[in-house]
Amino acid sequence: MHCPKLHDLPPPPPGNTGWPWTEEYIYNDQVHFGGWPKISIVTASYNRAKFIEETIRAVLLQGYPNLEYVIIDGASTDGSIEIIGRYRPWITHFISEPDGGEYEAVNMIGRTCIAC
Repeated sequence: MHCPKLHDLPPPPPGNTGWPWTEEYIYNDQVHFGGWPKISIVTASYNRAKFIEETIRAVLLQGYPNLEYVIIDGASTDGSIEIIGRYRPWITHFISEPDGGEYEAVNMIGRTCIAC
């Protein structure tokens, strides 16, 4: 997945400025040794609507050209899932189901994301 540019993402909430809301990091597109290695970023979240959008934008707007972005949500009920949904085109895998906490959520990746 290529990371989106600032203008590709949903607009930021009113009053939020600076990075990652209104500024982006521009990666040098120079390719070394046959391409950029794939990196995977995992965000484990549960009822973090206040922080999840800024977290997602901070990951995506770093502009890394070969990113796999995984979000594991513990079945949030605070609006987090709706926020994550706005960024779904740029999220490689998304799971939202009850779990036993952040550590269990991250450990679910190997078992669950094969079917994502």
